[in-house]
Amino acid sequence: MKDLRHITHSLTFRIIAPAISLILVTGFVLYMFVLRYVSDFTDQHIKDSLMGISREIYNTCDRNLNELLKAGLAGDERGVRIKKGLTIGIIEDYLQQNNSKGIISEKDNELLACCLSPELSKAIKKNARDNMVSAVEHDGTKYYIYQMHFEPWDWRIVLAKDAAEYSALVKNVRLAYTATGGMLVIAGLLVLCYLNRAVKYPASKIISSLKTGNQPQYKGIYEFEFLSDSIREMMIERQRLMKQIVEEQKLKGIRVLATGVAHNFNNMLVGVLGYASLISMKLEDAMSGNKTLQEEDIDELSKYTRTIESSAQKASGLARDLAGLSRKRMLEKESVIPIDINKLIAELQRLLSGMFPKSIEITTDMHEGLPPIQGDVLQLEQALLNICLNSKDAMPDGGRLDIRTFMTNITKGNVQYHYLKPGKYVTILISDTGIGMDENTLTHIFEPFFTTKPVDKGTGLGLATVYSIIKAHHGYVTAESLPDKGSTFTIYLPIE
Repeated sequence: MKDLRHITHSLTFRIIAPAISLILVTGFVLYMFVLRYVSDFTDQHIKDSLMGISREIYNTCDRNLNELLKAGLAGDERGVRIKKGLTIGIIEDYLQQNNSKGIISEKDNELLACCLSPELSKAIKKNARDNMVSAVEHDGTKYYIYQMHFEPWDWRIVLAKDAAEYSALVKNVRLAYTATGGMLVIAGLLVLCYLNRAVKYPASKIISSLKTGNQPQYKGIYEFEFLSDSIREMMIERQRLMKQIVEEQKLKGIRVLATGVAHNFNNMLVGVLGYASLISMKLEDAMSGNKTLQEEDIDELSKYTRTIESSAQKASGLARDLAGLSRKRMLEKESVIPIDINKLIAELQRLLSGMFPKSIEITTDMHEGLPPIQGDVLQLEQALLNICLNSKDAMPDGGRLDIRTFMTNITKGNVQYHYLKPGKYVTILISDTGIGMDENTLTHIFEPFFTTKPVDKGTGLGLATVYSIIKAHHGYVTAESLPDKGSTFTIYLPIE
């Protein structure tokens, strides 16, 4: 008795037993009501009926032709015409007896239109297919059509039957399918309810206990005992691996950062040391020869010092950007104010018009009535400016820079914006017609020190700064691009 109860409480029995029962019942219902009695029966019955009528008509034509041949009248035009007329009369009587309609045509001449109006006759001819049953609806009535040819007399014979006589059969077919579908729906609901009661509910209780670190109670589902212990071990191992991965990612980030810093500072220091060495050589030459520096020498030394100063300023800017990236960018309370994005972009457009070459056209399309957002004007302006400067570098031969603003309403079930919290966002879209980027480049553009520009043209911190600023405003930035198709950056800023 105890063993029997153990079996009936096992997970295998509780799932397989009802599943097998439902499959047997469903299979029996399908066999009795659909597969055995009505499936495809209607169409086959109609086809057989039309094929039988067509065979009888063809045999009638063939018999009358043979009678002409036996009588030696096949070449007698008058005799053939009389025989054809008699044949048409026989066919017409046969069609009327079988509640059928028909058309007999010889070349372009219609010899018979039995029980058909001109409009119906035209519709039947249009939809008829050789040696195939087809259907047509006319004035709310459905007709089944079959077309054949009697080659010796070049006759085209089209048969049609009103579907009304099959309506009872069609109705039975529909009822059978409806009943079967209803049974399957009910069976599916019963399966869901049963599985929820027998498996999902106890399983969720076990999982809840595992999450809280408590020992679950299995209540007869003994298979879960081994499974839950395995899950607990897997969760512990997963936590250990996650810590290891995080540490690896940190070390990787430090390596990338150190490489980038070393590379950029080395480039700047090479310039500083080189030009400092040149200045030292010039001064030593002048001092050793007790010569007075000429005006051209002073100009050259001045040029060297300006280069050194420029390199030092770049190094200072790099250090400042590094400081901003090394800590989580925060918004200072005193700098957070309501910002009109349209006004900010209008000012940015005026600034860019003076900076960009005439070969680049700047256009804006701003949605009126956008609500203000809370943020730091200077930081947002810097982020937008960084993106626009990137676009400028991507259009060395000129092009167009488009800036648009609009509202985006993100709902909970919106899969397209799964990375955003539900709510309303002011959206800024910046697109250019530049050289674009391939997929591999696109996946790295927000990483610090990643750049496709020459050594002296960029540090690779521009878009990383954009990402940091937008995240500090609780927003999100995405990028889309294709080679030679331009790039599009989309910024989402929440309305709080």
